Amino acid sequence: MKYIAFIVAGLTLAACETTTRTTVVAPATCEAGPYQTWIGKDSASLSGMQTPYTLRIIRPNQPVTLDFNPSRLNVETDAKGVITAVRCG
Repeated sequence: MKYIAFIVAGLTLAACETTTRTTVVAPATCEAGPYQTWIGKDSASLSGMQTPYTLRIIRPNQPVTLDFNPSRLNVETDAKGVITAVRCG
């Protein structure tokens, strides 16, 4: 009987435990303007690049989803890997 009392007490204390979670929230919409300076640069230079947006590099003839994601930054390249456009979506 004492064993059951310890289990119940332990479960009760576990239920009172609080946890904190840290979440990173992406901006609701991206702003492609500041990233227009990337046009003409090699897309390899974006390796490890940190942006507040989801970054998607799109190469020629690469299949991509057609869903619109306002917090995604699309970087389009030519066949040589040179960035030709930076857009939201």
